[in-house]
Amino acid sequence: MTKQLVFIHGRNFKPSKPELEEIWYAALRHGLFRDFGDAKAEQFDDVEKQLVYYGNHSNEFLRNEGDKYDAQADLADRRRSLEALKRWDRAAFLNDVGKSNYENLPGKSSIRETLADIGDRWPFTAVSERFLSRALPDMRQYWNSDAEFGSAVRWEMTEPLSKALGEDQDILILSHSLGTIITYDVLWKFSYYGEWQQIREKKVSVWVTLGSPLGDETTKRNLKGASASGARKFPHNVVQWINVAAEDDYVSHDETLADDYRKMQNWEMVDSIVDHRIYNLAVRNGKSNPHHGAGYLIHPTVSKIVGDWLGS
Repeated sequence: MTKQLVFIHGRNFKPSKPELEEIWYAALRHGLFRDFGDAKAEQFDDVEKQLVYYGNHSNEFLRNEGDKYDAQADLADRRRSLEALKRWDRAAFLNDVGKSNYENLPGKSSIRETLADIGDRWPFTAVSERFLSRALPDMRQYWNSDAEFGSAVRWEMTEPLSKALGEDQDILILSHSLGTIITYDVLWKFSYYGEWQQIREKKVSVWVTLGSPLGDETTKRNLKGASASGARKFPHNVVQWINVAAEDDYVSHDETLADDYRKMQNWEMVDSIVDHRIYNLAVRNGKSNPHHGAGYLIHPTVSKIVGDWLGS
């Protein structure tokens, strides 16, 4: 069975697809080389992989909202961040050492995670709505039924994933931030929509969610299938679901998903849902950024997941 590694990025402005692809692949490859050596890095080089990219849609939306984006400055800072992450050894990310290193990063703050927690506990309050609109406008737009944004970004994932499932590939999905919501919704559609009947029983081997908002109450109310009853609420086409959430990542402020989606396990719709909590050592624009995608991809927890899937 051919293996395929599928990446899907998260929210906010993004550099071009080749530029983001270069950074993301380099981050994961470095982690595999650091933790397992040349052989595993070469396996990564050889495996079929693709980045599902919807940055063109989110960049256009955010610019229309009046947000400014300096693509060259952003790209330069992403590359600086990756080089800094590469300087840490494996032990630097883990346990008390990882906590200490994280606590000493410049500009570290938990205030945005705290605000997100407040909004999640009282999801119908003005606090929650203001936080969503100001901090995550592209996520708000994703759920706007009067806009094409949601359909457009879902299609970017729908086409390649349906093809891979139809070819019976051994698939590992690495999804980040808003990309985890997009992936969930696409998997749900594949599970129940008539036009995808030919792949209804096909399964993704491993789905990894990084910095995911899927535990957030507002998110759960807006997912595909949220208004359905019984098992139909959830997708049934994932074998292993592994969630990785970083300390102080405000997007994944609800750090555990196994409790939110326990019924999927109870009804044997998924073999396992496992949560990992990590310290993301990424620094962006001179400040700690625990939501940064490359900071997740280079972490030893993710290296182990991908290394195990690649096999010996």
